Amino acid sequence: MLGTDPSLFDKVLNTLLNLLFPLQSIKMSEIERLNPNEPAKYNSINRSEIVEYDDKTLSTWEMIRLTTCMAGLQFTWTVELAYGSPYLRSLGLTQELIALVWLAGPLSGLLVQPLVGAISDKSTYKLGRRRPFIIVGGFLVCLSMAGIAYSKEWAKVYLGIFNSKNVDDRNEIAVYIAVFAFYCLDFSINAVQASCRALILDIPPLYQQETGNAWAGRMLHFGNVIGYFTGFLDLTALFPMLGNTQLKVLCIVACVIFILSLLITSLSVKEKVYEAVDDDKPWWHTLVYIYRAFRYLPLPIQRICNVQFFAWMGWFPFLFFSTSWVAEIYAQTHPTEDPNDEDFIYKATRAGSFGLLLYSFVSVFAGIIVPYFTPSTYPSRNPFTVYNIYTASHIIYFIIMMTTFFVRTEYHAIAVIASVGVPWAIAMWIPFALVGEFVQKENVEAIVENTHVRPIENHDPEHVSSISSSPPTTPDEQNEEEEFDAGMMLGVHNMYIVFPQFIISLISAGIFKLVNEIDANSDDVDIGNNNAVGWVLRFGGLMALVAAVLSCYLIDLHVYKQA
Repeated sequence: MLGTDPSLFDKVLNTLLNLLFPLQSIKMSEIERLNPNEPAKYNSINRSEIVEYDDKTLSTWEMIRLTTCMAGLQFTWTVELAYGSPYLRSLGLTQELIALVWLAGPLSGLLVQPLVGAISDKSTYKLGRRRPFIIVGGFLVCLSMAGIAYSKEWAKVYLGIFNSKNVDDRNEIAVYIAVFAFYCLDFSINAVQASCRALILDIPPLYQQETGNAWAGRMLHFGNVIGYFTGFLDLTALFPMLGNTQLKVLCIVACVIFILSLLITSLSVKEKVYEAVDDDKPWWHTLVYIYRAFRYLPLPIQRICNVQFFAWMGWFPFLFFSTSWVAEIYAQTHPTEDPNDEDFIYKATRAGSFGLLLYSFVSVFAGIIVPYFTPSTYPSRNPFTVYNIYTASHIIYFIIMMTTFFVRTEYHAIAVIASVGVPWAIAMWIPFALVGEFVQKENVEAIVENTHVRPIENHDPEHVSSISSSPPTTPDEQNEEEEFDAGMMLGVHNMYIVFPQFIISLISAGIFKLVNEIDANSDDVDIGNNNAVGWVLRFGGLMALVAAVLSCYLIDLHVYKQA
């Protein structure tokens, strides 16, 4: 951690962030409550005092079952990302309209995840707070996948009801069905993802948050590998009974894998059931809850979100344009081939896809190996703390993006893409682990102090806890003291991941326009070997460097994984 005065740094940082988020307010009083130089209160608590309420330690097998849902989620995302645009183009949509369809992703992340998080935090279902949303969302995901894959068939059925055989009408209705299904898929899969992430924070005890989120990251990487590998197979030859196109078979396979993964997780966990004390609040109180969470985040979570904002300003250029970049490098190294030839386009695209496949393999191995380097006890001389690893990951990503200056062949480009798997594995693990540690730490302190959770006598194994409210306070005191649970914190955290997607879309368009104009108007200016796409990637690298600086100011809760 850097030795700069945190108060001075926060004042400067808040001034900058308030330009972006004018409603955001960082409470400096949190520094006194969570002193970065003091161990987490959990470490100073006698565990025998809370053993009655503390969740039991999860075994490795229980961790795997808890996080299996993330593999199914990622497999489904992979199918949509890999086949979404080509399928929409096959239906006759223009690039502009396809771009509007892809707005479903950030819009659903911005709206659905905070809303589902807020509602599930306050839910009192007998199945628990998260599983009902996983089940309903999973059902809607499968319906949406069927709508996308069989949009033409659904359109034919619809027209058959009205005895119409007009081909143009069928194609138009198929487009409407596919677009509607895409939006339903994004909104429903974001609801499932929000619930699964919150469940992974709810179940493991404080000292296993790091391990639990490491397993969640591994499952994401496994889902990526399985998804890319399945996409390479000729599924119509392997499973001709499931459909006559690759997309139809892949959607059915994705639904089966998705359902199985959700079933494994849902049947393997036991959630606490909560009883609402103040159940007379109006429906719009949920929106107030989201607003307060966004404006009055606890300082440790706020600083994580600040880092994530700039980190994802770096990640989205890679996620959006990495395949295109490899394809353009391929085109530069094969100038004699016709760039409009279908075989040339296939080879260039396949080079980019192969780079992503290697990248997914690297992320799997990094996700398995890196977590074992972190210390298990406090204090420790082991320098590989999650905070140091997190900062190093941003620096590594910055260095990788700067190497794009020196790429000359598609093989070099593929190596660059594959190496990004290391920082990606860390990005899918540490931020969520830090959020989970804070949430569980707050829950443990609340149990010990008897201020947030009130146990109720119940002989059911899934014991009931009470969601109680604070004593009557003034509005300002309520803003300062309100507790935000895992679902809400993850929802706001996801908002800081989604905002950069909109910003990068505008910035990348500006970079493309600027670089292409320089290219067209001046033969004497050398702006790099990889043209506009390369400069967008380098801009992402610079944003990662900003994230690395901000990550040095994260508040260390001194919570360590179980030895």
